[in-house]
Amino acid sequence: MCRRLGKAGFVAAAVDSGMAALRSIEEAIRDIVLLDYMMPMMDGVEVLKQLRDMDATKSLPVIMVTARTEGEAVVEALSAGADDYVTKPIDFEVLCARMASQLSKKRDAVEIRRTNNVLDERVIIRSMALADIQNELQDEIARRRSLEEKLAGLTDSGLHVVGPDDHSDLAGILTEIDGLVSSIFTVASEGRQVNLATLLNLKEKVSEALRNVGA
Repeated sequence: MCRRLGKAGFVAAAVDSGMAALRSIEEAIRDIVLLDYMMPMMDGVEVLKQLRDMDATKSLPVIMVTARTEGEAVVEALSAGADDYVTKPIDFEVLCARMASQLSKKRDAVEIRRTNNVLDERVIIRSMALADIQNELQDEIARRRSLEEKLAGLTDSGLHVVGPDDHSDLAGILTEIDGLVSSIFTVASEGRQVNLATLLNLKEKVSEALRNVGA
């Protein structure tokens, strides 16, 4: 069987007992395992159970090999976690097709896990970026409130530090600031990346407003 698998493009190794199979797999994790139900000292189902109990081999593809008359053995093997089975005498073409199917599933599972890990990293990075943007927004909002309080204090004290035209300009600047803050907040709350040019524009408008009141 190993020679035929080798000719079919597989690199195969054979052992003669369940214990030997476990030792071989512990030494080097295989891509797939063909496990005979009937083996000396430890049958295939017991070997399979031990493989499924180990983190390194929980998802290792296992195809159980059993005799046609061992219907209960097939059910027991599948219940213990076998991915598929073939019956004796083995149809080699069927065996190769089932091995190829299991190896394809394994590759797909590995790719899915890799993709999920990449997505998790991106979510973390986006969350960190959003937190930074929220902090910047809070700083800008605090500066705006401070500006409004200064303006209110100047008005209450009867001081007039700006002329009518300047006051009109300041109101326009504050309106622009309000629009920019609202736009940035909307973008950030939707999980999208805020345009840095918009943040720079907001800072410039705040600085302009401060200059208008002589702050």
